[in-house]
This record gives sequence, C-alpha cells and structure tokens, in this order.
Amino acid sequence: MQNRLKIALVIAVFFGLIAAYGIYNFLSDRQKESDSLRASNQDIVVAAQDIPPGTTLNDEAIKKGLIKTTPWPKSSVPAGAFSSPQQIVGKVNRVKILANEPILESRLAGEGAGLTVRLEAGKRALAVRVDEIIGVSGFIVPDDRVDIILTTTPVGGNQDSKVSKIVLQNKRVLSVAQSTEQKDGKPQIARSITLELTPEESEKLTLASSEGQIVMALRGLGDDTETKTIGSNKRDLLALAAAPGRKSTGGVAPVAPPDKYKVEVIHGSNRTVVEF
Repeated sequence: MQNRLKIALVIAVFFGLIAAYGIYNFLSDRQKESDSLRASNQDIVVAAQDIPPGTTLNDEAIKKGLIKTTPWPKSSVPAGAFSSPQQIVGKVNRVKILANEPILESRLAGEGAGLTVRLEAGKRALAVRVDEIIGVSGFIVPDDRVDIILTTTPVGGNQDSKVSKIVLQNKRVLSVAQSTEQKDGKPQIARSITLELTPEESEKLTLASSEGQIVMALRGLGDDTETKTIGSNKRDLLALAAAPGRKSTGGVAPVAPPDKYKVEVIHGSNRTVVEF
C-alpha cells in the first residue's frame, strides 16, 4: 500500500514538473515577443479626439486629454511625428485632426499664429459685432456656415420703406468671441463673430454693417445651396399677414348684402312670386 502511494506521489511530482516547465517556456516566449514588439515600436503623439483647426495645443489641451501618446511601428512612423506632448506645446494646428491620427509638424504652425493658419489662400478674416439677442449668435460655433441679412432704408426712402435682404451666403465662421460691456450703466454681453471672406465680400459686409442692422442665419450641415431673393419690405410683410384670398378694405369690415324676400301672390287661378 505504501509502495503504491509512493509511486503515485512520484508520478504527480513528475507531471507537476513537466507542467511547470511548460508554463515557464510559454511565459518566457511571451516575454520575448513583448520585448521584441516593444523594440520594434516607438511612442508618437496622436489626437485623443477630433481637434478643430486653429486649436492651440498648450498645457491646458494636454490636461483636457486632447492629445496622447501611443505605440507605433517604427517602420511606419510618419515623417514629422512627435514622441512627446511637450514637443508641441504652444503650436496651433492648421487643419482638423481626427481622433487617433498622428500629429505632424507639417500640420502645425508656431505659437501665436492665430487665425492666419486657418485662412484659405486669397481669403480675409473680418470680425463683425452681433447682438446677443437678435439672430442665433449664441448658437454659432467655429466652422459653422451662415448667411448675412441686412435691414436698411433704401436711398431716398423713409422709415416705412425699410427692406431686408440677404447680402452674403454660405460664409464660414472662423471664431466666436464674447466680451462684457457697459450700456446704460448695466453690463451687456457683446459677441464678435469672425468670418472668412473674399476681399470683395469684406467690402460688402463692411458697408452693410455701417448702413443698417445685420443678423446671421445659421445654415444646416452640408447645405451649400445659393438662394436668389429680391428682399422683403413692409408691404410684403403685411401682404403675408393678410388672410389668403381676401383683399384689404382699408380697415373697414365688408358689409354682407341683405337677404331677398319672396312673396307668392295668388290672383284667381294664377300664382306669381315677387322678390323685393
């Protein structure tokens, strides 16, 4: 009985040693593969989330988690890549960078570049003051598209001849700024929206802002259609407000015609109907 127990114990120890040796070899191989993979990769800086153009990549951006480092095969590291987030502090990205996309030197501008890195060739940046209450200024963000509507009095007209007209369409918003100013002794929120325009459009918008009140109409995503309008005046507004199919009577309610009366007259065998 004791011999059998000894034999069983020896067999168990033998297979245990075999199992331990197999596990050791497996872990050793995995470690070698991991070391080999680590040696063939290097850390590069990528976008942790979509980064809009014109964003300053500073310490605050790093704290917010806009950028991160990730292992990248050494054989395919793109030219101009960075190995540390500190290497790009203070730079501004020229174009939109998608999440997990490497941040490259060719897509960045130096510190203080501002809006100049976002302007297309031949375009200008023009800031326009927009009332917080009128229009949708509180909902406009960079890269939105807007139409500019001017309300003014035509040459030779009076206060009742004001006209509203779309003067610019599908213009890209570069930035939105906000400041607090004093008006009538009370703080007022004022917004300044910077648009990307051609030189000719810059002249037109500058004139429009001095001729009357301008508002911005926000466009839907992907909507780049150009709409031709003739403008709207007070006469058009009142015509739209009138009931359809009814002409104006100068403020006097129309009088319904009186009903007619019918009388049947019997004269002998003859019967006639008289209306009056």
